[in-house]
Amino acid sequence: MANLSITNVCNKSCVYCFANDTRNEYGKAHMEEGLYEKALDYLERSGIRQARLLGGEPTLHPAFISFVGKALNRGLSVMLFTNGLISDKVLEFLYSIPREKLSILLNTIQPEEKNEAGTRRQLEVMQKLGPVIIAGVNIYNARQELHYLLDYVNKFGLKKEIRMGISHSVLSMVNIYLHPKEYPKIGQKIAKFKLDAKKSGISLGFDCGFVPCMFPQEHYELLADELVKAGTCCHPIIDLLSDGSFISCYPLNNLTKIKIHDELQAGDLIGKFEEALTSYKTIGIYPYCSSCPLFNNRCNGGCLSFRIQRFYNPIAGHGKAVEKGQAL
Repeated sequence: MANLSITNVCNKSCVYCFANDTRNEYGKAHMEEGLYEKALDYLERSGIRQARLLGGEPTLHPAFISFVGKALNRGLSVMLFTNGLISDKVLEFLYSIPREKLSILLNTIQPEEKNEAGTRRQLEVMQKLGPVIIAGVNIYNARQELHYLLDYVNKFGLKKEIRMGISHSVLSMVNIYLHPKEYPKIGQKIAKFKLDAKKSGISLGFDCGFVPCMFPQEHYELLADELVKAGTCCHPIIDLLSDGSFISCYPLNNLTKIKIHDELQAGDLIGKFEEALTSYKTIGIYPYCSSCPLFNNRCNGGCLSFRIQRFYNPIAGHGKAVEKGQAL
């Protein structure tokens, strides 16, 4: 797996955005065409058959249509991570791509954001591209509504999966994030949501950072498929930034960077990032993780960014943040 962040430019300003660090560091930067070609070479060398494009908002790259075409011409499929606020020109282009070659993860605007114009545009995009879209949501507070997602899937014929992510703190802690003390409240809400999703044949896909103990034990059987992944999905994702630097993942942007070169493959990167992260894997997001029977068995302790912060601040999120560029 490898994500290609082709631009830092975005037409939203989500308070929970995990890309805030890179946006602050690089400004409004677009990936150059030559670097993008090197990125595609890297995917092919690594045996990766999908170009995963994100940003910022990737469709705002001036050469977005050309970039997608270059990936398709190499026989790659494309996965697009978007907020759905895209131009008519891009929308028509995406509609022209064979369905088996395109997947779209659309980060939905939540009702509490009260963004009527943005929501209306997202609905138009869903209407046009429904079958290739997975509806996604980033959970950054315990009050968020979830059931609107079921309406979207059923009304627009989206893929029968809802992608759920927890907003994680970046190491510099410049974004709003869901504190682990709120996880049990969200776990209860997700369990209830799963009951209704199941009735419509809709599955839930968990992004990284979920932990089994956030869910009520009485719902473990209901959430059996999701719990297989919950807690174990914290490993180098590999994101390529617009300047040609690889990072383990966006929340760990300030930790280690490796420049792209012509011999580099995904296996090399994963090994180097795993080595850099090893010393931070002895604790979890909660003080009691180390004594939990699931720790290092069915759970690796939650988001590594938050775990790293606990090395420097026992009550992470309430003390000194890691300084940008500080050695960890």
